[in-house]
Amino acid sequence: MKQELIELGTHVINHAEKLGATQVEAYLESTRTIEVKIEKGLIRLAAEKLDAGCGVRVALGNQLGVSYVTSALEKDLDQSVQDAISAARASVADPDFKSFVSTQSSYPTVKGLFDKELDQIDCEQAVEMMTRAVQASKDVSGKERNLIEGGFTAESKTRVVVNSQGISGLSSETKSELEVYSAIGTGDDQCSSWDDLNSRNLAAINPETIGAKSARNALALRGAQSMDSGDMPLILTPRALWAVLGTGFVNALNARQIQDGKSYLVDSLGSQIAGSELEIFDNGILPGALGSRPFDAEGYPSQRTSLIDSGILQNYLHDSYSSAKDGVSSTGSAKRSSYRATPTIGASNLVVTPGTSTLDEMISEVNQGVLCTFTFDRPNFVTGELSAMIMEGFLILKGEVQHALKNTLFGITMQDLLKKTIQVGSDVENRAQVITPSISVESAKITSG
Repeated sequence: MKQELIELGTHVINHAEKLGATQVEAYLESTRTIEVKIEKGLIRLAAEKLDAGCGVRVALGNQLGVSYVTSALEKDLDQSVQDAISAARASVADPDFKSFVSTQSSYPTVKGLFDKELDQIDCEQAVEMMTRAVQASKDVSGKERNLIEGGFTAESKTRVVVNSQGISGLSSETKSELEVYSAIGTGDDQCSSWDDLNSRNLAAINPETIGAKSARNALALRGAQSMDSGDMPLILTPRALWAVLGTGFVNALNARQIQDGKSYLVDSLGSQIAGSELEIFDNGILPGALGSRPFDAEGYPSQRTSLIDSGILQNYLHDSYSSAKDGVSSTGSAKRSSYRATPTIGASNLVVTPGTSTLDEMISEVNQGVLCTFTFDRPNFVTGELSAMIMEGFLILKGEVQHALKNTLFGITMQDLLKKTIQVGSDVENRAQVITPSISVESAKITSG
């Protein structure tokens, strides 16, 4: 199938050029997915899905057209090419478009992207893993009512990027995710939480650990109370930073947003935007990491890109379009959700360099403050403003964790969060391609009641 995808991509290029395209790009995927879902502790879905298709981008000078087809048949690809050509002819010329990726160099070898065991998993094995996770959650909750939901997905994908500028990239990758959500108790005494794990390696997914932790997280939230409002220290764990940094910081680094003036990091390159304790980089070649790949969604080689070093903003994230517009090199940051989508800009693996303090040591240094272990709220990446509900968190008094919190929010701007990060922990976790330890923020506005 791998060689077939490359041949199909070459066919797309040749056909589009015959129809008058000056530049052509074909992005092909073939994906096998195993999916299991549970509701109220019972298996509700176990299915295997196969998907293959091609996304086509063509240029007629500075006029661009796109299309996609959910097929790998030549006649369907030919029609998709024709649709893209027609769209290009009807489009308004874009003077900022220069070229699809034309940097052809050897792609880096990235280890740990493909796991044979995960590639060959079947529905029966996936159901057995979910059953083990459900039982682990029940073992922790005991005789209490425990409504368990969640799911497991295993994906094996081959992707190909071919274009008329000489780019030809092929990569096979696997990934999996197991998530468990536990709602324990009834009425006012009900508490709920979750845990999950993502990996490219099936052996790294431990259902018992995830199920049990989900239930323990839920039980830790019992007896939640409000607290006095005010400005005070805030500690954010990796489960909280996944949303805050993974969207609120990454989106602000998007060079296209910078060029449009829609980011709080406009005109910040080379400036001190964070405390000296903070070092952040994007690493698309990290062995075994979820966001790693030998090339990005346009076929540009993956790399490690420094973002913040000693508190100074070093780079924005670029694809071929934004880099050509600014006259700089791409950072290999083009991403696609699938062949159905056009490229966007995003991080591969956002990595915060860990410090030396444990989470317990960081907590011990707070006289009165808040430990936030989860928030689903994201900052406004245009203004940087963040008003986040503390979905899971705890009061800290005299260096010790007290009761869980309810009806409590923290407010801060991303500019202040970065500058007021005074301590970086050693407790690294990888969640949804954000690899970070906990951080301690000098002060944030806490509102509770």
